[in-house]
Amino acid sequence: MHKGDICMKQVLFFLLIAISASIYADNNSTQLIEYSGATIEEPYWFKDRFLDIAEDINEAKEEGKHLLIYFHQAGCPYCYNLVQQSFLDPQFSEFIQKHFDVVALNLWGDREVTLLNGELISEKQLAIQWNVQFTPTLFFYRSGDEKPLRINGYRSKEDLAKIFDYVITGSQKHSLAQSLINNSAKDKLYPSNDFKQIDILASDDQQKPVAVLFEYPGCLDCEQLHKQVLSRKDTHQLLSAYQTLRADLSSEHLITVDNDTQLTAQQWADKLGLTYFPSVILYDENLKERFRIDGYVQRFHFHASLEYVSDKIYQRLPEFQRYINERADRLRQAGKNVKITE
Repeated sequence: MHKGDICMKQVLFFLLIAISASIYADNNSTQLIEYSGATIEEPYWFKDRFLDIAEDINEAKEEGKHLLIYFHQAGCPYCYNLVQQSFLDPQFSEFIQKHFDVVALNLWGDREVTLLNGELISEKQLAIQWNVQFTPTLFFYRSGDEKPLRINGYRSKEDLAKIFDYVITGSQKHSLAQSLINNSAKDKLYPSNDFKQIDILASDDQQKPVAVLFEYPGCLDCEQLHKQVLSRKDTHQLLSAYQTLRADLSSEHLITVDNDTQLTAQQWADKLGLTYFPSVILYDENLKERFRIDGYVQRFHFHASLEYVSDKIYQRLPEFQRYINERADRLRQAGKNVKITE
């Protein structure tokens, strides 16, 4: 191993230790800070370039860095938390600046972006082409000749540190999903009467769509989802439209997923490219994936996701964020208080 590699691993190790020690000493589940709706100021060190992805990758590479593309939108509480808790954290931001060039793209923006194939496209058209359904969404480029690593939705600072570690070190020993899982042999899955263990990807009632919950024992965000969202009566009502199944990532139990292919839950999660747990994949009645919740969300977005598939809203609104706005407006018109971070 080169001396530089050893130094890099030491830097990453101490960064992870420092970040882990500073986050929620009593509760390591993901937490959001209050967002008042104010303008979300981008860090001064974000790159304001010509938005040519190939040039941005090459320029970052010349400086010994990687390119990070960050999709955001105005009024996004999850973007606000990413900026406040990670990008503006003094220790973490210094590390990001040293190893990444960050380019911010607006989900609804009109600026033109040049793709790797030379195609010129607006920010909002690119968001559609790349199927960006949540903000924030991150794309990590190591080079221009490989598929970028995609991270959908909000992640805690602790998880982001592990993701940055994975990108910088080019780890091949484990999948990113495996790197993010923390559990021990004594941990057990959080009890649930709504989700049954999956043996085969199928529906007992072919008139119903299917929801598959991916989780693992000892997962604090999984426990938080069960306690704060899945235990609610309104969530039960929305889930009643689904065949509900769950896959335990710690289990060696084989699941028949497609065309008689049998995989463990971990193998299936890797195949699906899942990098956050709990994740929920939503399939229609024909077992075609229609949507996935694979980032940290709270009740409002979770409920909207369930409605999006069960009510087939994706057929008229391919962009999920448009439904988020429509749903919020509908609830307000009905006299209800809407807080999308609850």
